[in-house]
Amino acid sequence: MKRLLWTIGMLLALQCVRGAAPYRTQALSGHIRSVQIYNYQRTPYLPVIELGSSDRITLTFDDLATTPSTYSYRFVHCRSDWTPDDLMESDYIDGFPQGYIDQYAFSMNTYFSYTHYEKTFPDEGTGFRLSGNYVLLAFAEEQPETPVLSACFSVVEQRIVIRSKVSALTDAGYQRGFQQVSLELDHAGYDIQRPDTELDVQVFQNGRCDNAARRVQPDYTAGQTLLYKHDRQLVFEAGNTFRVFDISSPYVLGDRVESIDYHAPYYHVTLYPDEIRDGKTYSHQRDVAGRYQVHRQYSEDPGTESDYYFTHFTLPMELPMTDGDVYLMGELTGYRLDEQARMEYNPMTMAYEKTLLLKQGGYNYLYVFVPKGAVMGSPRPIEGNRWETGNEYTLYVYHRPFGSKYDRLIGFDVVYADQRYEKPGF
Repeated sequence: MKRLLWTIGMLLALQCVRGAAPYRTQALSGHIRSVQIYNYQRTPYLPVIELGSSDRITLTFDDLATTPSTYSYRFVHCRSDWTPDDLMESDYIDGFPQGYIDQYAFSMNTYFSYTHYEKTFPDEGTGFRLSGNYVLLAFAEEQPETPVLSACFSVVEQRIVIRSKVSALTDAGYQRGFQQVSLELDHAGYDIQRPDTELDVQVFQNGRCDNAARRVQPDYTAGQTLLYKHDRQLVFEAGNTFRVFDISSPYVLGDRVESIDYHAPYYHVTLYPDEIRDGKTYSHQRDVAGRYQVHRQYSEDPGTESDYYFTHFTLPMELPMTDGDVYLMGELTGYRLDEQARMEYNPMTMAYEKTLLLKQGGYNYLYVFVPKGAVMGSPRPIEGNRWETGNEYTLYVYHRPFGSKYDRLIGFDVVYADQRYEKPGF
């Protein structure tokens, strides 16, 4: 009976999410933290696996609630825009469409007590029949109708060859400080009748959604090759190298850490005040495209031995920017422009300030400015735009021919503005 009620609750939950806003990887409950989903078998770590391969996706998250819960999950297939499509679970899941996240462990020797959960898939009980976008929804057993997190990943069937590059030489009207992505799609042996209506070509810069290029149109066709050269969506502000800080040790001050103090009952980390980099000399520093990695020095299991710190950010500025808001951008805020990422101006300290509860490790971040009424952030006022910046661009090619029920992901690629980086090998 308990299992039946859980299944009914899950079905009701799925009915509620149909037609919902696009999914993002994020916690949907206040006590869920550090939600990450990646394919750790390929470099860079991205949430993409190849259909029918031995690739695996790993989801990790922490539950800071005082009483641990039993979590179940269910997969939902999505359109190219990450909204749920109309497929039945039996169409895209081979095996069991739901299950339990049964790998968990309690934190050890930490001031913040939590339960660490992990789930790796596909596994023996569940596989994927179709390519495309997927979201894993996790539910607490006591509230089977309300997801506590959503975790997005993609399954690709590489049916085309993508040749891509990034150049600082952009189309007329753009000055230095921008980067332009160009790509060629070779679909020899794969039928695409109407590229303008059947394909959804998307390009993301460093995991950001606010400035992503979508529905990019080909400029012309050469045989069975589609060329994308001059779509204005493919011109991106170059930004600057991600800022880096390291809070993996409570005893040694890491990069950009001014102090670590214990204020009962928790630790607080104060980062050095950040400088405005617009107009400053460019300094190359290797980053990980805005991601973070959980880590604790001298730890055998960072997942359960890393503590949580209240981490304080400061951006001094004599006067606030009254025509918009300043946001922290990176995986530490889910790449979202929401209240969790928005900085508050403190007139007493003459600085923008923000405090985030972060798990020990190494982090990347940038500041972006969002004008009032806008939905896209710009790094220029604070970080500046430098064409030399080694940005990471991820390319997704979706195909929905006439009469098809879903968006197939037929191509995936990663390209860097700095060619010293390597591609993942899809």
